Amino acid sequence: MVSSFEAPANMTGYIANFQNETITLYVTEDEKYLFTGPLMDAEGNSVGEEKLNAYVNGPKAVKNWQALENSHWVRDGSASAKRIVYTFTDPNCPYCKQLWHKARPWVDSGKVQIRHILVGILKADSLGKAAAILSADNPEEQLKKLAGSGLFQSIKPIENPEKTIRDKLINNYKTMLSLGARATPATFYLNANGEFNKQIGLPPESILADIFAPNDGK
Repeated sequence: MVSSFEAPANMTGYIANFQNETITLYVTEDEKYLFTGPLMDAEGNSVGEEKLNAYVNGPKAVKNWQALENSHWVRDGSASAKRIVYTFTDPNCPYCKQLWHKARPWVDSGKVQIRHILVGILKADSLGKAAAILSADNPEEQLKKLAGSGLFQSIKPIENPEKTIRDKLINNYKTMLSLGARATPATFYLNANGEFNKQIGLPPESILADIFAPNDGK
């Protein structure tokens, strides 16, 4: 349970995290019954929606963003770019490569940096390939070279990555799961209202500006 609030009919409402999702729970006054999901009033308004949104876009968003910051990522773009976007990337993911190319106008402008959180989940050699990038003398240049040239999937995997690198990749995957993502690319960003958003899979063209330039659409 995250927090509680007063609900109609002397019930108690709760905000809770369950299987990486945030939900509302309601317990009857006699504490004999519990139910989940939206509770609607006579006018069709969701009783707990405001409380739920306040938590999701407040404390939970801050916690999620910190988890992304503390992961083991490789930067694509200028370190001074104020706009930061996180995306989970598997070296064997063709859609990750497409996202890399679609992001070029914003990254090349110097206004956006994408922080690629490497994972190895799609194929047997994915972890070894991700380890090869993280182990490079300059992971940023290695990522740029591989993604930009279309050789992303051809990188030679490391058969037995050293423990520190393996641990970083395992922790990245745990972070990915904790944020409710099961596939790559999984992209996380703050929208024009400062709200924490995620896009699983290759983003459609219609939301690219919302991800990379929500304030000016460029």
